[in-house]
Amino acid sequence: MNEECLIELPPGLVTVSQVRSTLLQSSLNSLKNLGHFENYLELLNPLHKDVILGSLAPEWLSLAAAEAHYEACDALKLSAEQMQQIGEDVGSRIQGTFLGTLVRRARTVGLTPWLPLAHFQRLWVRLMVGGGVALYKTGPKDVRVEIHLLPLARYAYFRVAFCGVISAGIKLGAGRAVSVRLGNAGNFEHRLVLRSAWV
Repeated sequence: MNEECLIELPPGLVTVSQVRSTLLQSSLNSLKNLGHFENYLELLNPLHKDVILGSLAPEWLSLAAAEAHYEACDALKLSAEQMQQIGEDVGSRIQGTFLGTLVRRARTVGLTPWLPLAHFQRLWVRLMVGGGVALYKTGPKDVRVEIHLLPLARYAYFRVAFCGVISAGIKLGAGRAVSVRLGNAGNFEHRLVLRSAWV
């Protein structure tokens, strides 16, 4: 099957400069639930502690604050399974809120993972200022997601957890057994490729 572009990379991209606080807060909630929060606080750069912990209402945080968060998360040295599970928890919260009504309506006519995937660009601009995504259908139940100009992708925690975010979106669309893996190596802040398949 020839691949089909479902979401084109937007023109005139600039590097991500701000991140929505809800992304970090969802991550913090998962760390708390799994008992990693105290260790996280010890590893977090104190220069950004007040901003990260004090952002209760949705707001835009600087890239530097987000980098401090993911640097501390990297330093926790969690397993790939733990990072992916956290990413799924985060993805379920964020996408469930954003796409909940749409998904509930679609269930009456037949819901597939292509529905939440088709809204990935809309979700992206709610989470990031800058960067961009492209989405390619590479098979009946296979997709390639490309993320461009995202410095956070240099953190292993972010890369693996974001696999979980993608997995959560596919499961929201009625995918059951979902596989998401990295499709590129190195130079992650310029281009991150994720490949997924499901049944």
